Amino acid sequence: MGFMDKLFRKTAGPNEGSQRLPHPPAPVYAVPSQAGERDGPPDSWYAPQDGNSDRFIGANGLPTLRLIPYRDTGGEHVLRLCEDSTGLLVGPTDRRLSRAGIYVSQLRGEAHHQADCRAGNFHPGEMVRLVREPENPYDRNAVAVYDATGKHMAAYVNKQKARTLAKLIDSGAAIEAISIRGTRSGLACEQVAILAASPEVLQHVLSPRPADAPQPAHER
Repeated sequence: MGFMDKLFRKTAGPNEGSQRLPHPPAPVYAVPSQAGERDGPPDSWYAPQDGNSDRFIGANGLPTLRLIPYRDTGGEHVLRLCEDSTGLLVGPTDRRLSRAGIYVSQLRGEAHHQADCRAGNFHPGEMVRLVREPENPYDRNAVAVYDATGKHMAAYVNKQKARTLAKLIDSGAAIEAISIRGTRSGLACEQVAILAASPEVLQHVLSPRPADAPQPAHER
């Protein structure tokens, strides 16, 4: 069972174990904005750029964020970060994520690896492997992404995030990653996105939201 399945099937309260919900929470569709505005989720769903660069870092040094199931404007099931204290979503391009030790990348080059993308399991919540390619003739910071078996390559981390992840991996830092957008084996896979972090941070963002956390903004 992948992490996405677990997220849909469990909830948690203080000092209690995971329990199966009678019905999995229904993902909420992102709705089109009003005429004259860009299409997509309302800005009010997202944590604002308030000038606090450490907004997502808790007193214990861990992120104040958790991954939750979400359905995007195209109807695709993905994982999205949600702030514990406000229920606001956090976009994958928010620059404050790296300060919290979270690196999100939409991959590049899936069109060149369609057979492997279809063969591998890149369903949201599934572990993936990051493989450095320092001899890559196009980018010495290249980081390839494979499924958990290491047999099927999806694509490459985008150059901006690859530069950061390459330094971390080359320094010997422990970095793990999961898919937050993609499909199961045997299904067409046009886009994969990943979230990478230290094992401690990854385990934290995959854990249930606090029992007293407000409802995610898009579900209100």
